[in-house]
Formats: sequence, C-alpha cells, structure tokens
Amino acid sequence: MSHQVVEERTYTIPFYPFMNSIPRTKRASKAVKLVKEFIMKHMKVDEVWLAQDVNEFIFKRGMQKPPRKITVRAEKGDDNVVAIYLAGLTPEEAFTTQTVEVKAQPTEDEIDLEEEDFVEEEDDE
Repeated sequence: MSHQVVEERTYTIPFYPFMNSIPRTKRASKAVKLVKEFIMKHMKVDEVWLAQDVNEFIFKRGMQKPPRKITVRAEKGDDNVVAIYLAGLTPEEAFTTQTVEVKAQPTEDEIDLEEEDFVEEEDDE
C-alpha cells in the first residue's frame, strides 16, 4: 500500500464547544473522535488514520483535561485515506520515540567510597 500525498491541509480543531456536555472521564476519548469526524467531514473521506503524536498530545494532561484546541496537518493520499499529524512535524518525526536516559542509582559500594573520601579529607585538617 503506497501512500502518495495528493492533498495536504492544516486545520485548527476546537474542542471547547463540546467538552462541557461530555462527562469528565470521557473527554479525551471524545476529543480523538472529534478530530476524526472533523477531518472526515472537511476532507470528504471515509477512513482517517491518526498518528501516535496526536493521540499523545490529546492525552498529555490526562483523560479529564484535553487541550481546548489542536492544530493538525492532514495528508490525503491517493488511496483516499487521510493521515493526521501534529502541525509542524514531519511523518518521520511523528514516529521517532524519544529515549529518556535514566541515571542509575549509586550502589552501596560507591556510597561507601564517597563517605571514606569525605572522612579522609576531614582527618587531614
């Protein structure tokens, strides 16, 4: 399945008119559905594909507090499927996972060595 871009548009989709009538625990899920419905309506397609970065942006503050609006870039392919990305990101950037370096906790031996160095410095005085 090749996805040649035929048409590309940028939309700012507001969520706030609908969010007050939706239960708090379903707001982010409904926001995802609103994005898909908005794109289906405006680009006149039946199938919409949502990139992971858009989903993560909507759920970033949790399920109860989605953003008030979102700016997305919609790419319509020759196969009549629309791919949705965050505005400003390329499709390659949408799928790159950011690795977080976790610093290892010092072991007990390293802690003991640091304490010994500190004690030796005090004894020299």
